[in-house]
Amino acid sequence: MKAIDILNYTETFAPIATAADFDNCGILVGDEEQQVTKALLALDITPEVVEEAHTKGAELIISHHPVIFRPLKRVMTGTAVYQLIKYGITALCLHTNLDLSPVFGVNTELARVLGIRDGHFAEGTFAYIGQLEQPTTAEEFARRVNRELDCRGLRYTDKEQVQKICVSGGAGAEEVFTAIENGCDLFLTGEMKHHLFVEAQNHGIAVIEAGHFSSEDVVMKPLMKLLQAQFPQISFEMTECEVVKYKKL
Repeated sequence: MKAIDILNYTETFAPIATAADFDNCGILVGDEEQQVTKALLALDITPEVVEEAHTKGAELIISHHPVIFRPLKRVMTGTAVYQLIKYGITALCLHTNLDLSPVFGVNTELARVLGIRDGHFAEGTFAYIGQLEQPTTAEEFARRVNRELDCRGLRYTDKEQVQKICVSGGAGAEEVFTAIENGCDLFLTGEMKHHLFVEAQNHGIAVIEAGHFSSEDVVMKPLMKLLQAQFPQISFEMTECEVVKYKKL
């Protein structure tokens, strides 16, 4: 199988044409004709991830965040792009097209894992809205989020009863206004500025800030399993690298 075969499959549920205008998705480094026997999956492609792929004999790395996002002015020794080229490893990056997929993606997986049902995207947004089967408190739901996403701690604001939930993983904080407009009880995202917490509180909506990594990494293992089922002749593995070594006091 080739890298392009994998891209063509992901196009069936997260087509690049649906990505945001500012984004950079698809095969960003390497060769779409690259023969693939082993692929490594990671949220981010760092030099350490590339070294791991090389050590394990992977010809392809599949990531969520683009390894090239802004235009490059130089490619220096030791950077991820340099290492990819050096080792002849291809990079396939599925970013906002995976965020926005109503079939399988970051936000649909967030909803599934957290027990949010009957979900849909508010038109033209990154906001995915659904319902919990039973109402609960914001605190209890935050505990569920912390457990299911392995957040290692999160921030939340309280509310006595929540059932209609809006999620927008990663840097989706501005979608709090979509959540407010749609009468949601709680909004979950990866990272959020103080003034947006205040805005949410003024409108009586609870907020959970789960962490950028935790709110998006939720899709990576399910994506690996999906690809493994579609391409049994390829070995897919999750990276063992801890991209950011978060510490808690």
